[in-house]
Amino acid sequence: MVQRGDELEVTEDDVTLPATDVLTGRGFVTGKSGSGKSNTASVLVEELLDHEARLLIIDTDGEYYGLKEEYEVLHLGASDRCDAVVGAGDAEAIANIALSEGVPVVLDVSGFLEGDVADRLVYEVTKHLFSQARDVRQPFLLLVEEVHEFVPEKGGLDDVGEMIVRVAKRGRKRGLGLCGLSQRPASVDKDFITQCDWLVWHRLTWANDTKVVDRILGGSYSTDVETLGDGEAFLMADWEEGVKRVQFRRKRTFDAGATPGFGEADTPDLKPVDEAWLERFGATAADVDPLPTVDVDGSPSTDDVDTTTTENTEADEDDEPQATDETEIIEAHEVTEGGPNRDPGPARPAQTAGPAQPVSADDPRSALLEFGQLVAHVALVGARRTASGLSLLGREGGKAADQGVRWLGRELRELGERALDALDGGDRQPAVPTVQSVDPESEWARRQRNPLADRLVGLGALVTVSALAYLAVTVV
Repeated sequence: MVQRGDELEVTEDDVTLPATDVLTGRGFVTGKSGSGKSNTASVLVEELLDHEARLLIIDTDGEYYGLKEEYEVLHLGASDRCDAVVGAGDAEAIANIALSEGVPVVLDVSGFLEGDVADRLVYEVTKHLFSQARDVRQPFLLLVEEVHEFVPEKGGLDDVGEMIVRVAKRGRKRGLGLCGLSQRPASVDKDFITQCDWLVWHRLTWANDTKVVDRILGGSYSTDVETLGDGEAFLMADWEEGVKRVQFRRKRTFDAGATPGFGEADTPDLKPVDEAWLERFGATAADVDPLPTVDVDGSPSTDDVDTTTTENTEADEDDEPQATDETEIIEAHEVTEGGPNRDPGPARPAQTAGPAQPVSADDPRSALLEFGQLVAHVALVGARRTASGLSLLGREGGKAADQGVRWLGRELRELGERALDALDGGDRQPAVPTVQSVDPESEWARRQRNPLADRLVGLGALVTVSALAYLAVTVV
């Protein structure tokens, strides 16, 4: 259990981090690929686990299961490597077992084929963590990989981004800390970065990224950050005086995020997890069934079919018909194994199979029924994917329109400000030319602007232009 005064020994040069401040604070770790960013995150997690800290990792690339080589960590997600397959319906249980029971959780969203499903799971888990932290009130860290995907600099915030920002702004009072990681600080919402009280800057070389370093750290750091070695970083924290150049140690556990090389891949020995944890999600390690074998004629092999009982197959969100041919069997297995739409409920008892009914190959009614089932299946899948595509198109179109309106509003407000400055300067007409100490344009750029006002100005301009165009067409 973390105690006040505990230090995390994360560097090779005796620079430590206060465990409580890391757990309950707001952190940001950045650096280009290969600079040591992911290693630093793993080192932080290893130290926190050594202190029996409570944490949950949003793993977007499937890199953190290597922690199981040394620590008992619950690995949840959608891939076969996970200890249990979960969906959005498991979010409350995930938050409860991580926050209330103190079980370290790696939430691996890399196995979800649809981004919307992964985003919904992350949103629900973060929401329940924020809600439960009010009553649990224990130091807890939410570590989010590729945070720019959730809180981007451009395009606005969706539900997931809004929830993560809420944790960043209000989580400390509840003991809920947040650490975001990204390779591209220029792509992360700057309001998020500037709210962080501890930041780690590994090597960055792109001009847009080094500009962020110059804005946050100033001085020559934007140039020096390009020369940092592997594992080296600039550490800036509220509890430190100034900025320190530190060398983070190498992590002890298996590096699952290392670039694959030639030869046989390493297979680490991973610690098993408590079966009681898995039962919380309606599954155990032995619950994963192999894909049934199919004979040449398309019927399931008798070696893989129980002649006395069969288990119910979990239906997907659209209650699609049960698979009857080889193609449908494989697709149904992929939906069950992949788990994007899986919402496990209570275990269902096995049902006794009835006697097999012989079907004649020449029966037109049977053929017509099977054809109808296939058409219905294809229609349902097509309708669902079409609706998902239209929904995504609508969201992206709305974001683009809102961004355009805000840009138009900012331009009009800036134009108006320049006009006022010009009129004001013309009225004074000083007798002796003076050097202007403050550039109005720079002052306007630094001034805090209200996004809502930008939208109103932009919408007003669009309405005015539309009305004038309508009048012109009417007159003509």
